[in-house]
Amino acid sequence: MKKLISIASILVCVLLGLVRTSCDVSPQEIEPKASKIEDLNSPDFNVCMALGAASMSTCEEKLPKARHGYFISHHTAYEALRRKKIDAYVFDSHTLDYMAAISSDFAVLPGSLGSVEIAIGVSPARRELLEPINAFIDHYHESGLYTEMYNRWIKMHGAEQADMELSQKMPQIEAPAAPKRKLVVGICSQLEPMCYRKVSETGSELIGFDMELLRRLALHLNVRYELRDLDYATMMQMLAKGELDIVVAGLNRTAEREASILFSKNYINARIVALVRTTTKSDKPEYVVPQQ
Repeated sequence: MKKLISIASILVCVLLGLVRTSCDVSPQEIEPKASKIEDLNSPDFNVCMALGAASMSTCEEKLPKARHGYFISHHTAYEALRRKKIDAYVFDSHTLDYMAAISSDFAVLPGSLGSVEIAIGVSPARRELLEPINAFIDHYHESGLYTEMYNRWIKMHGAEQADMELSQKMPQIEAPAAPKRKLVVGICSQLEPMCYRKVSETGSELIGFDMELLRRLALHLNVRYELRDLDYATMMQMLAKGELDIVVAGLNRTAEREASILFSKNYINARIVALVRTTTKSDKPEYVVPQQ
């Protein structure tokens, strides 16, 4: 009889424990909500940034109350966001708009922390390239080509989003028939949708916004190019030394970089925005983030 009472007591304790576990949810387990980017300025949010990007210092300044973290790899940041290791990732709109377009897991919060300048980097030893490159960029904005390319690679909607293979197909752009010179070009193939490798049954190719831009630029300048796929620190060093002629890699214009390299006019209009999980985004502007 005592043995039966003991077993019954253990079962009661286990059941009570299960009830407490299911009801006693700590504040950290409740996902905070945000209806706009300014709502992230709270210790309830773990907001992370791209290390060294122009958006990093702006985020630190505009969202000082948030818990901050840093990533070198965008893909690592996206995975951390998906797995709820972080609450938001702050970077350039042209990259994060693309992620929100291709994944139902993510959304971009309304509003921005400011703007960021995206330009072609030019070696000081190749200063003569600046004028023709800027002329190309002026034409590409005025002709409507910028809007066409932005919709193709970055902000896909409706029918385009339903057929990713069609919307992400590189258009046919002829190569110069008799190029007058060769340019050594720095790129980064780890930055979707600007430049990334598409693998198919017939092989692989580099595609993306920057690759289309580079092909069109080469035709305009009547040059052929040789690619160097590099990390940003190496690209900046090689560009400053004249070991690269230009860099086409979604490059942020910063005061630090301007001290050693040249920049073209901006070829993308970008804002500093925040990517969050769709479950984090609230459609209620009156929502107040609970404080700890």
